[in-house]
Amino acid sequence: MRLCDELLDIDDAIRFVAHLDPCMKLLEMKMRPGVKSLTNEHTDEEFFSLIEPIVLGACGKLEDGFGKLKTIRVKYENASVAFLRIPDAIVGISVEPGPLTPLIDKIGRRFKVKLT
Repeated sequence: MRLCDELLDIDDAIRFVAHLDPCMKLLEMKMRPGVKSLTNEHTDEEFFSLIEPIVLGACGKLEDGFGKLKTIRVKYENASVAFLRIPDAIVGISVEPGPLTPLIDKIGRRFKVKLT
């Protein structure tokens, strides 16, 4: 099973998954079947290409003092976006509005890593 499919199987609240390698190169993106995207594919690709140098790169500068970056969460009115570091990958997920911590805990248990 591919990583995006595995993540989509974890919870129906996950709308979209992006799989990035440990160097933050985009490997795969997948929308949940039957869910209407809130953005177009070009916007998604552009967003993920900017996330690495700007957000993840900037946050990574603090790792020496703060420890390894686990998650980044962004809440919008119509969805939330989270970036999670799991073994051998970084994933970006878009989820339905609502609490993120229980969902992130579920993903952490699945990949045997503490994310919260």
